[in-house]
Amino acid sequence: MKNNFTLHQAKPENIQMIDKLLKETALWLKSKGSLQWNGILEGKDNHDTVSAINRGEVFYGKLNDEIVGMLILWDQQSKWDADLWGEDQGNDFYYLHRLIIKRDKAGKGNSHLMINAAKEYAQDKQKKGLRLDCIAGNEVLNHMYLKEKFEFIQCKEDFNAEEQLNDFNLYQYEIE
Repeated sequence: MKNNFTLHQAKPENIQMIDKLLKETALWLKSKGSLQWNGILEGKDNHDTVSAINRGEVFYGKLNDEIVGMLILWDQQSKWDADLWGEDQGNDFYYLHRLIIKRDKAGKGNSHLMINAAKEYAQDKQKKGLRLDCIAGNEVLNHMYLKEKFEFIQCKEDFNAEEQLNDFNLYQYEIE
């Protein structure tokens, strides 16, 4: 059977499904001892996902008609992005946030499918590339982004992430 992956722009009718993905991931992170995304469990969403859905910035991936994950592509820098990256006056990059793979779909190449779809979307929209940040100590994610051809830019040490003070690695993928 051929794998058929599709990326979909989330619509208001997908809000509950997206919220469920966020909460499941936040619970999983908490079970691993991480404070990351803890605010979601308290009803706080510093990414304002509902508004991002309404702006067309939230996407979900389906493989053979089963949802495998989601991501956010911000066309404009958030305050968070500007604090990490500095002001981006050119609006040349998408800022990738909240890449989530459903736990039962993890470890099966779905992150690769989601990231490739984000790269293709950025190219179609004539962006220079994608930028993202991740916790410096998360070896699995850092390795994954390097494997996906993202370039390590720098580490921002002791950055205030509201839920915790942490070091964040910045990565950039440039479209050729």
